[in-house]
Order: sequence, then structure tokens, then C-alpha cells
Amino acid sequence: MKCVLKIITYMIAWTGLLCIPYSAGHHGWSSYRECFKVTVLVTELKLRNPHDRIIGTDKEGKTWNLLLAPPARNRRFGFDENVIQVDQKINIIGQKHPKRLEVKVHCIYSNERLIYTYRYPYGDSSLQRLGSEKEG
Repeated sequence: MKCVLKIITYMIAWTGLLCIPYSAGHHGWSSYRECFKVTVLVTELKLRNPHDRIIGTDKEGKTWNLLLAPPARNRRFGFDENVIQVDQKINIIGQKHPKRLEVKVHCIYSNERLIYTYRYPYGDSSLQRLGSEKEG
């Protein structure tokens, strides 16, 4: 009986170790530290789990992955495919990933009008956390 329990324990441990590379897929925001602004032309909308994303190209031709809040939260606060379209020019304020062309988006402006702000689970916004209700 002890042998069977050891085998089961080892199998569970190995299964957990094998899952480590897959668990790294979800990220936290701790490495997104550099405050960053960029203007892009929207080339693709990926409004789905785990985070809504916008793909956009800047004036230098770099393609940016712009990460927004999860879809359910964005929809709750009025952000959907009717707010932003492909071929729309937008200004992004956020925090850049140190190694990738990727930004955690705090705010999106179109024609100097705020069209998106990142919302946290209890509804407070990036603007509130940054101490600014209007940033330009």
C-alpha cells in the first residue's frame, strides 16, 4: 500500500512539474513598468479572453500588441467593437513591457477624446489610480 501511495505522489508531482511551462502563459503586470505613449493605426481587434487586445502599427512600422482589461469588464463599462475600428488612428498611454512591443493600456484617445480607460475589478480606473481624471 505504501508503494502505491509513493507512486501516486510521484505521478502528481511530475504532472505539476510538467505543467509549469504552460502556466507561464498568464502574466502579471509587474514587469510593465515604463510609462509609455504611442500613436498607432489599428490593424486588428482581438476582443476576446483572456484580455481584449488591439494590434496597431506606429509611424515607424512597428507592430504593437496593446493589452486591455478582460472582455467582461470592458463590456460592463461600455467598451466593445463599436467604440474602436480597424484603420482608426489612436493615441495610447500605458506601461511598456521591457522586452516586447507590448503595452498594458491605461488610456486610449481618438481625436483627443478619451475612448477607453483600463478598469480594475471593482470599477476604479487607471486614471483614478494615476491621480488624473484627464490626461493628454
